[in-house]
Amino acid sequence: MDIMYLLRDLKSHSELSTYAFRYGLDRVAVGNNLEQRVLAIGGFLLENPQTPGILGDNLTYEIVDDVISKTVLNNYFFKTDNNEFVNYPQLRRLLLKDGFVIEDGILTRTFETDIDFNTNETLLGKLLDKHNLETAKGHYNQANNAFNRGDWAACNSQLRSYVEELFNALAEKITGLHFSDSQSARTALSQCNPPLFYKGLNEWLDNGQGFFETFWKRLHPEGSHPGLSNEYDSIFRLNLVQISTLEILRRYDQNCI
Repeated sequence: MDIMYLLRDLKSHSELSTYAFRYGLDRVAVGNNLEQRVLAIGGFLLENPQTPGILGDNLTYEIVDDVISKTVLNNYFFKTDNNEFVNYPQLRRLLLKDGFVIEDGILTRTFETDIDFNTNETLLGKLLDKHNLETAKGHYNQANNAFNRGDWAACNSQLRSYVEELFNALAEKITGLHFSDSQSARTALSQCNPPLFYKGLNEWLDNGQGFFETFWKRLHPEGSHPGLSNEYDSIFRLNLVQISTLEILRRYDQNCI
């Protein structure tokens, strides 16, 4: 919603009316004040993410692109030295989560993909809730919050704690056993019937070289806390953890219940 607040900051009532008419949102942008009107637009876009735009693209993308392009020209709202939004410091990192960066004042896709971070995050949360994995969910939410505020070390630490807690909890649910160390729990996920780590797909090879073996090492080779203070390394870990653990939760949900 930070984009909608930027739109509010950039427009007067009359300018917002013209803006809404341009995008066919004049019947949506209603309310007693600017905040209500822009939030109504934001709510519509969230509920209708596939609405086509006026330029042949997605309407949400067109509006975000337009708001960003106008904001970066205004030093009151945007710092060009570090690409930060003055009143909304988390916005740049939220855009990065969605696969966008600002380069030379232009909103640019970092890669073309069908992966939807927010949709996956919603599915992940539903599965964690469904199977009463509250502690794991707490670590994941803390990792997201740490990323949003730019605390890379804390994000990396919470991601590792999330994965460790998730795999331990799933191993205990499946086997009924308590594991004294997380390595034993992960090994159990490759040996249970049905397994959650597939040896036939090189996901677990018992030699440290399988996907989920190296996945664990990649989260940090020296443990949770030393994490690299790097934005791009952190978003890589966040995406890797989200996609990988969502697949494991889907397997558990479909095959082990």
